[in-house]
Amino acid sequence: MNLIRIYNLLFPLINIQENPDYFSGKRFIEKVREFDESHPTYPQYIDIMRSKNELKSRKDYYLEILESFSPDIQIGIINSIIEDLENKENDNIQRIRELLNGANVVPNAVIAEELWNAERLTRYLSEIDNSISQGNYERATTLSYTCLEGFFKSFVNANIPDQSSVNEIIRLARIIRTYLRQNIKNYPDEALSLLSNITHTVDRTRNQFSEAHFGEETQRWLAIYIRDLVNSQIRMLLTFM
Repeated sequence: MNLIRIYNLLFPLINIQENPDYFSGKRFIEKVREFDESHPTYPQYIDIMRSKNELKSRKDYYLEILESFSPDIQIGIINSIIEDLENKENDNIQRIRELLNGANVVPNAVIAEELWNAERLTRYLSEIDNSISQGNYERATTLSYTCLEGFFKSFVNANIPDQSSVNEIIRLARIIRTYLRQNIKNYPDEALSLLSNITHTVDRTRNQFSEAHFGEETQRWLAIYIRDLVNSQIRMLLTFM
């Protein structure tokens, strides 16, 4: 992976002050610590720099921090930063993703069994993006399925405990759709119907991915499409947890 080229494209995107996409030193290090809690906090890092009498620009010390990690962690951090950006239409983001596609590493992220929230979804998405970056589109699709299935189970356990024994993803989607229809009167029925449609799409794609003979580019956009469906579906349902 050519970290320097990727970083030179990334830094201008996160260096616009008074912009929602601006990554201050504190925000950058907090992002890094999502992947390695042993990394110094922002105040600790500043103290270390002062003790060494080192005066570096933010661009230099951000890169130095990234370079201290293995390639798989670097990919995870970069993908997670991109996911946080509000302006995803910038051409540099696509160029970064294309450069990441050449990275030949194996992610080692472990997703703990814990209560679902936006932070956990972000970690899942980061691992999915890692797989897409490696060209492992089947694994990315399987992770998307696992992510949606795990969230459905958590949602049912939290809101419909008498149905907590159900494990099949299509049945879980139906249970959640019925629950929402009964409890959220003003929500568009078309949006609730999408819940089942998206679940069927994710389920069928995951089951047929290894059997179908898709071209590589088709595999890539399909994996990205499934990932985005799962992301939007879970973010919508998180508001009702």
